[in-house]
Amino acid sequence: MAKLKHKKIIGFLLLLVLMGTGFGGKVYMDKRKLEKEYQQGIELIQSYVTDYLVKNYAGIKKIEWQGIGVEYRNSPILGPSLFGNYVNSKAKIFVSQDKYFTLRFTLNDETEYDDNLKKYVKLDSLNPENTEFSIRSDFENATYDLSSHEKKIFEKFGVAAEGSKNAKVVYNLKIHELKY
Repeated sequence: MAKLKHKKIIGFLLLLVLMGTGFGGKVYMDKRKLEKEYQQGIELIQSYVTDYLVKNYAGIKKIEWQGIGVEYRNSPILGPSLFGNYVNSKAKIFVSQDKYFTLRFTLNDETEYDDNLKKYVKLDSLNPENTEFSIRSDFENATYDLSSHEKKIFEKFGVAAEGSKNAKVVYNLKIHELKY
């Protein structure tokens, strides 16, 4: 009788462990699937913006993408969420060996998820006019408080037909959690 009770307890505990592992595995796989989708969407943005910069701006030595930042939600009632409510990618635009400014793009501003295609697609807002506006505003914000000597270094950067065909480009689709 004691042996049977002992076997039932062990069986029940094994069932709980198996269910916990299955649930944890599903959450993990769902998160990885979602991260792959984020990477596909951010890759659209990185490719478009890089192409625009290289073709239209002179004075760029290097474009270095900083990966994909994801802010995961935490709810006191529901616990941590699988879905990121803020996904972005930043690019450092180098005009010299060590002088750069940063561009920022968010996944939901430039792309949207197409349920039929099961992937992110470029929105109409990812266009030359809006890209130009983002570049100019981020550039102005980065250089506003610089000394006149420091601003001279950035004078090389600007719209030009020849572009920056020799700029080194470093793409990065590695995901990291945003911390504030």
